[in-house]
Amino acid sequence: MRPKPKQIILCCLLVCFTSCVTIVKWRYGITNPKEQSPEKLLSFLEKHKFPNSCQYIFNDTISYFQCFRNSLFRENLIGHMIFDSGGSLVRRDTTQCQWSGYQLIRSLSSDSAYLRQSGLHLGEILGRIHPIGNTIRDSITGRPDFTLVVTWAAFLGSYNSRLFELDDAVTLNKSARIRVIWLNIDMQEIGNQIEQISHHERSHEDDGSYQTNKRWKFQGRGRDLCCFAFVFCL
Repeated sequence: MRPKPKQIILCCLLVCFTSCVTIVKWRYGITNPKEQSPEKLLSFLEKHKFPNSCQYIFNDTISYFQCFRNSLFRENLIGHMIFDSGGSLVRRDTTQCQWSGYQLIRSLSSDSAYLRQSGLHLGEILGRIHPIGNTIRDSITGRPDFTLVVTWAAFLGSYNSRLFELDDAVTLNKSARIRVIWLNIDMQEIGNQIEQISHHERSHEDDGSYQTNKRWKFQGRGRDLCCFAFVFCL
């Protein structure tokens, strides 16, 4: 029985996608997610010559999963979010790739009005993160007009450069005061976190494996989604 044209096309697409993902991983040094520490992250940033100021991590496991439960936060993973002076999320153009945003950030103005999106407030993030290294709490003095939150991960290797280049857009913007928060989303080594797992979380699995399995499965999917997005956003 001869294969149908649709079956042939599907097989070709699967082969091409698998090949593209492999090439992307090799070219950019994308690896399997693994636990990090503030010291390892700062070393990674220095190695790749990425900005090492205004770097933040989550306070603990509970804070980590509280943010990840928010659908808007998940939608903007390995990307950026812009919040106005009141902490409201600025609506972004969903027709654009998640890495785009350079021109918008460069042209942000305190005199302009922007559409807001409900469901995620800046305060929900700020209360669950803290700075590392020589990072000060705010990257500018006084109340900012906008806050730029960019999520990145060490397992993406040098591909993070597409995120950190947004720093240039902030520097070139002369019309608004923009606070920058580089938020790392790698899971932290247990020794660097204050574990406060609630009874509700533990009730999912008596053996305590729920949290570990959930975080690694999620990050594994995130890694592959990043590779997939790269193919269509190049």
